[in-house]
Amino acid sequence: MKVQFKALAAVVVLAAALPAHAAIDTAASGNGSLVLSVFDRVANISANFDLGKNYSDFTIAGNSFANSGAAAAGTNFSWDLSTGDYATAWNQFFSTATLANTVFAIGAGDNLGAGAGNRGFITTYSVVGNNITSTQAQGLAGFFDVYTGESASSAALFQNHTVVANGSSVANAGAAFAGQFYGGGKNNAVGATAVGAIGTDLGVLQYLSAASSFATSPVTIFGNGAKFNLASNGALVYSTIAAVPEADTWAMMLLGLGFMGFIARRKSV
Repeated sequence: MKVQFKALAAVVVLAAALPAHAAIDTAASGNGSLVLSVFDRVANISANFDLGKNYSDFTIAGNSFANSGAAAAGTNFSWDLSTGDYATAWNQFFSTATLANTVFAIGAGDNLGAGAGNRGFITTYSVVGNNITSTQAQGLAGFFDVYTGESASSAALFQNHTVVANGSSVANAGAAFAGQFYGGGKNNAVGATAVGAIGTDLGVLQYLSAASSFATSPVTIFGNGAKFNLASNGALVYSTIAAVPEADTWAMMLLGLGFMGFIARRKSV
């Protein structure tokens, strides 16, 4: 039975301390790991990183989990791929890959359950493309499992997903190569363009299963300017725009400051 997660009541700020995972959770489990993929199609090499969070931590729509609040104004998460368990894969990837040719994408899936809104896939996007069917949404979650599963196996050139928390892997061929999943820059060659160059902002959206397998899969775009950005130094940041105070809030603040100034002036006289 799936656990219903309560929506976040306050802004969440996470900087390095992330929950430990021994291995990648697949979408088939109903709560797939959030996975960062970077790849260079020219050099034919890729790497993926288990970000220590799951589909349930980012879902904002659907029936399988409650709204996580990840798109709330002012939310921020960050990772440093150049240190800790990630460092070996990050450095090995760039020992062959060229920064100018490298793109990144992030995904997580829920491929368990039946009925509208019970399955889904969360992904980055640079361009919102054509609509996809519920069958295609479930298919891309399944193919994502194949990719991440191969990346965490002996098929990878370097991998530590199964032996350390929040592991990473590097591959250059077959299903473990990220380019196999991100066909045409899209998830399993359907829907939105999911990848972007290092240093660019990528938005976030969520596909949901429809009532019928052949119906168009509903798409929810994360609000409040939600975005991922991966810098060349390995700094990955997820952020949303902070809430802007209402006019009456500004007025109360100015009134309070004015009153404090008045009191201070009287005391100095």
